[in-house]
Formats: sequence, C-alpha cells, structure tokens
Amino acid sequence: MEHTKNYNDVLLEYASYQNEARKVMKPSCHVCKVCNGVACAGRYTNSLEMGAKGNNAGFINSCKALGDIRIELDVVHDDYVPDTSLELFGHQFDLPVFASPIAKILTDYEYPSQYFNNNNAYARALLEGCYEAGGMAWLGDNKAEGYFEGQIEAIRDIDGVGVPTIKPWADRDEFWKRVKWCNEVGAMAIATDLDAIGLGYQYSGDPNSKREGVCARNVEELKEIVRSVDKPVIIKGIMSVKAAVKCAEAGAYGILISNHGGNVVEGSLAPCDVIADIKKAVGDSMKVFADGGVRSGEDVFKMLALGADAVGIGRPYVVAVYGGGKAGASIYTQKIYWELQNIMRLANCRNLKEITRDKLIIRK
Repeated sequence: MEHTKNYNDVLLEYASYQNEARKVMKPSCHVCKVCNGVACAGRYTNSLEMGAKGNNAGFINSCKALGDIRIELDVVHDDYVPDTSLELFGHQFDLPVFASPIAKILTDYEYPSQYFNNNNAYARALLEGCYEAGGMAWLGDNKAEGYFEGQIEAIRDIDGVGVPTIKPWADRDEFWKRVKWCNEVGAMAIATDLDAIGLGYQYSGDPNSKREGVCARNVEELKEIVRSVDKPVIIKGIMSVKAAVKCAEAGAYGILISNHGGNVVEGSLAPCDVIADIKKAVGDSMKVFADGGVRSGEDVFKMLALGADAVGIGRPYVVAVYGGGKAGASIYTQKIYWELQNIMRLANCRNLKEITRDKLIIRK
C-alpha cells in the first residue's frame, strides 16, 4: 500500500472511529483513551466484557511491563525512510503487525451495530481493512453454528491473507472439519490456541459434553497436526521456554507468545517478560510471534527488539472495526505503521533486522 495519509490525519480519523465505537460499546467497554485494563479492573467479566479474568492483573501486567521498557535513541545519522516490511507465509507485508484472534465477545453482544452478532461482517471488515493497509488479521474460533466457516470466507477474496485460529477441540472431527474449510478458502496458515483449556466454560475432554469441548494436546498430537496440515501451523498461548521447546520438537512453523489477553490466568506473566528467553531457547528453528498489551508502534518496536518476528494487537482492533468497519481497521493499521517507522528513525534502525535487544533499556 502507498501510505499517503500523514500521521496527524490518521490520528484524527482514528479518534473519530473511537468516538463512534464508544456510542455502542458501553457499558462493556468505555473505549478508554488508554486501553490498559485499569478502568475495567475488578468488574464482573465474562464473554460480554472487554476486561480480563478476575482482577484484570494479567491484562494490566501486559501493558505495564511493556511501558516499563525504554528505547535508546540515536538521532545523529543519515536521513532515510525506515523499511518496516517483511515476508511471512509467502506474502509481503508493509509492517510486522497483525490483528490478534478474538472470538467469543463477537457473538454475545446485543448493541446497535452491524458488526455485533454478525461475525461475518466483523471478520470481513477486519480482514479487508488490515489487508488494504499492508497488514494481516488472525481470526478466532467458536462452536456456534456457521461461525467459523462464515468468518473465514473473506480470506478467499484477499489472496489467502488471513490466519484462522482453531481451538483444540476434544471432538477431533470438529478440528479437522475446520482445517478443511481453511484449505478451501486458501488461508495462508492456521493457528491453534492451546491455552483455550484455561477458559473454564470451554474445557471438556469429553467430545459429547454439553460444554464447548476443548482439551489439551501433547507433543505427538501436535506432530500429527503439523504433518497433516498442508500449510504453516502456529501454536498459540505459549508462555514458557518449556512449552516453546515442545512446539519446536513438534515441528511447528511458529508460536504465538500470548496470555490470551489476561483471560486464562488471573495474575499471568506479561508476554514481553518471556520473549527473550524463549527466543534464546528456540533460535531460528521457528517463527516467534507475540501479543499482549501492545498499543503503539513503540510497543511493537519493543516486542521486536526482544526477539519477536511479528506482533499482534487485540482489543484496539475490535474498537476500530466497531467504530469504523473496514476503514477503522485500515486506519488503525496505518497508525501503527507510522508510529513504528517514526521510532525506528529515532532509534537509528533502517530495517527490522536492526531492531535489536541493545536498543532497549530495561531497569528492574
């Protein structure tokens, strides 16, 4: 994409979409100017809410840990336009950023918006908006009738640029049915969120249970998935070196370091706290993706410097789509693009490879 809008215009447009989203998302989300989990801490949270589990500490910790990291600046250098582009899954992207997979909240709201209770419309707006701005979107999973196959349909129209996330269903037929649908629309990769077993309302090892029915997967089962899926497989919900090494052993294309937005462990570690150790352990054997509390291009820079290959953003994309549809997703992606390019120039990084650990100042 040719990014012709300047940063100030992008910010003004995004603010207008925030205002529109604010009209329909209350009381579940106040669309705070700073989305860090503080304002929604201690509230009763379920699938209707934008907060996190329990006291919100997992959500808050993610944002605070990133905020505590500083970036070392070096403004004495030749003039240049930083190159934020990268290649993934056989596609070229303008920036190393994706919309993180979100599912449950998209089916349970009842507010006056074409995107509430219509995940097909939401997913299409998200996918197309990210794609048109040079980014990409990952999609979530839900067992509601028609949900999964409906939301991934738009991937067919954008050259396969989308990553559906399939839950580790206890009913294996449910899992492989979704893989088949992903192949039919030409999705460039799939992910599976193993940490879904921490969502209490979904866990059930019994495929005949009335619950939604997810269960754990061991290394051998992951190997079978990797062998049987004819596209890159990413394992989501990895928050330790132990788990990351197992994913590498299984032959995964990559992992997504994520605490599920703080929704599976009340006082979870921040994803940014574990990236460096995981990257050191797995090296270049697989791609390392990470999300959790990312709210700006500077946050993206920090995650990349710690060792991530690309970075996910969750809740702000929901706000962007609910406020502005496809245009909202596009303008938010452009916002992150300009912010990342700006901090790269300030830190003297001509390209993504020059965003390294020595560019960060971490004081604890």
